[in-house]
Amino acid sequence: MSQSPSPSPSPVVKLGAWGGDDGVAHDITVAPQRLESITIRWGKVLDSVGFTYRDKDKRLHTAGPWGGAGGEKGVPDTITLGPSEYITQVDWSVGPFKLKEIEHCITSLKFVTNQATYGPFGYGVDSTHYSLPVLNNGSIVGMFGRAGDYLHAIGFYVTAEQAEDAVHV
Repeated sequence: MSQSPSPSPSPVVKLGAWGGDDGVAHDITVAPQRLESITIRWGKVLDSVGFTYRDKDKRLHTAGPWGGAGGEKGVPDTITLGPSEYITQVDWSVGPFKLKEIEHCITSLKFVTNQATYGPFGYGVDSTHYSLPVLNNGSIVGMFGRAGDYLHAIGFYVTAEQAEDAVHV
């Protein structure tokens, strides 16, 4: 009796990063296949981001939080994706944080899934806005970036055959 081969995991591409050069570079070491949750601290800008994801063997990994512990609220916002929910688009903005004399950092972040919209987190004032739609049932499956006390730059891991370049909006 022959078994049909199991489908291989979708290839993943790394797009970005957008933002400034301050802070320390952060990345994951195991290729992501599915994003499970995202945790964000934010105020006028993004203070930090962290997330959990599954690899090709369905093992759970945690990344971050990358950035500082500030934000307007005492607790971060956490997005937990449902079993059939995936991120189809991410929108973000890059701009100054004048209060701290930072020229470029992530000033807002919004996630759109096949079921809901989360955010925007942050205000995106005086910023350049970006959008990364993912087509053909692809999804955002992870992130990387630069962070210090704030999130200075962000990039995304996307299932490969559906990746599109980010566009200014």
